[in-house]
Amino acid sequence: MVHKTVGCASCKKRKLKCDLSLPGCQRCRRIGKDCPGYPNKWDLAFRSENEAIYAKARKKRELVSRYTKREMVSASSRSPSPQNVLSDDIQFHAVCLFFHDYIVDSCPGICDGWLDYLPDLYGRHSENPSLQDAVLAAAYANIAQRTARRDLELKAASLYHASLETVKNNLSSPQLATSDINMTAVILLGLYECINNTTFFDFSYQHIKGLSVLADLRGSLLLQGKGPTLLQIACCQVNRRNIEFGLPPSAAEKRLSKLLDSASLAGRMVMNMFNVSVFSANAFRDIRSGNPGCIWNLSILQSFKELEYAHRQWNEDAKMSFPYRIIQCAVGDNLDTNFTPEAEHHIYRGFWSEALWNKYRAAVITFNQALLARLDAAKASRPVKNFETPDIMELRYQATLAIQVMVRDIFASIPFSLGDVPSYNYYNTTCPSKSTASTGLPKSVGGYFLVWSLTVILRCSVASGEQRNTARAALVRIGRQFGISYAVKSAQNYMGTAENACPADSNTEPLPMTSIPRS
Repeated sequence: MVHKTVGCASCKKRKLKCDLSLPGCQRCRRIGKDCPGYPNKWDLAFRSENEAIYAKARKKRELVSRYTKREMVSASSRSPSPQNVLSDDIQFHAVCLFFHDYIVDSCPGICDGWLDYLPDLYGRHSENPSLQDAVLAAAYANIAQRTARRDLELKAASLYHASLETVKNNLSSPQLATSDINMTAVILLGLYECINNTTFFDFSYQHIKGLSVLADLRGSLLLQGKGPTLLQIACCQVNRRNIEFGLPPSAAEKRLSKLLDSASLAGRMVMNMFNVSVFSANAFRDIRSGNPGCIWNLSILQSFKELEYAHRQWNEDAKMSFPYRIIQCAVGDNLDTNFTPEAEHHIYRGFWSEALWNKYRAAVITFNQALLARLDAAKASRPVKNFETPDIMELRYQATLAIQVMVRDIFASIPFSLGDVPSYNYYNTTCPSKSTASTGLPKSVGGYFLVWSLTVILRCSVASGEQRNTARAALVRIGRQFGISYAVKSAQNYMGTAENACPADSNTEPLPMTSIPRS
C-alpha cells in the first residue's frame, strides 16, 4: 500500500500528520501558510501496484515504441491537435491510476470483486482496439478530471469515440459482439460517461441498455469465463436504471435475472433489485391509471411483504458473511461542514461489500417509497373517509421508519467511502485517536459506488430538507475529490422534491432522526 509518511513538506518538518486534502492541507491553512503540496503524487499512488502490473505496463510501452511511422500518424490524427499527443509515461501513469482507483479485488468466500479481471484481460488483449481504447478513454478521463488538464480530456474524448466506433463494428459479428472483451469495453464506456459526464444520463444509460442486449444475446454462455461477473454488472446497472426512471424490465432483462447465481449474496442482491424495479414500475403505472382498485388491494400488500421478507433475509445473511462495524469517532479534518465530525460511522471489509450494503438500503428506500406513494394515491382517489384504518396507519409508519433507518445508515457509510476513516481490520475494539489513525489513499470507486444511493435519497419525498442537503453535499464532494462529474450532475439535477421522488405527492412527514431505533 501507499507509504504511511506521505504528506506536505510543511507537516513533515513540523512532525505532524498531514490530512492530504486538496488543494492544500488543513493544517497549513490554519496557520495561514500556503501548503507546498505533496511530492510525486502519481508515483505514490502507483506503489500499490504489484510487479505483474508493472511488467504488463512495460510490455505495453515496448509495443507502442515499435509502432510504424504510418501507425503513429494514424493514432495522432484522432487527437484534436498535435499538442495533445501524449507520452507513453502519461499513458502508463493514467492506466495504473485507473486500475488503482476503480478495481476492487475479490475476497474468496466473502465477497466478489469489481472489474478485478480487467488487468489480466487488458494484459492479454492490449492490442485489441475496442478494449485498448475503452481502457485508455476511462483512464485519461480519470486523470484529466483530477488534474484539470484540457489536453487529457480531449485525448480521452477521442479515444472514447474510437472505442465506440469499434464496438459498433463488432456488432456485425455475434462472436465478437458478445465476447468478454466487447462487453467489458461497453462497461468502460459507461464508466467514462460517469467520470466525464457532460450531459445528464443520456449516453451512460444507452451503454447500459446496449450491455443488457449483448448479455441477452450471449444467453447461457454467460455462465462461462468472465460471464458471471459481466452478468452481475449488467443486471445491476439495468436495475438501477429501471428503478431510477420507474421503467418495467424488458423481456431480455427478465431472462438475464433468471441466470443470476442465487447462492451468492451479490447475486441475491441484484435479484432483489430486479424485484424492486418491478414493484416500483407497477406502482407508477397503477397510480397513473387512477383506478382505485389497481392502486391498492391485498395482492399489492402481499407483494410488499414478500419484498420485505427477502430483504430482511438478505440483511441477516450479509451480517454473517461480511458484517460492518459501527464506530463513534472523529473523521478526517478535510470532511465537509455538512457532516458531523463526531458521529456514528460504519467501516466495511471493502468497497464492494459496502456497495452491496448501500444497494440494499437504496432498494429498501425505493420499495417503501413506492408503497407510501400507493397509499397516498389510494387515499386521494377513494371517497371513503375511513381508508386510514389503524392497520394502514401502522403500515405507513413502519415504511417511513424503514426509510429513515436506511438514510441514516447510508450517511454513516460516507466517511468510509471517501477515505476519512480507516479500514475494517484497523479497529480492534475502540476507535483510535485522530493522531494515530491513518486513512490511506482513498479509491475513486468508493465515491462511484455511493452516487446512486445518495441520488435515491435526493428523490425520496420522505427525506427531510436537511437530509437532502447532506446527500447533495456528499455528491458535490465526490465530484470534486474524485473527479466524477456524474456526481455533480446528480446533485444539480435532483433537487430532492416530492415531484421528483414519486408520481404522487406524499403527505408523510419525515421522522425526527432521534426517534429512529438502531437496526
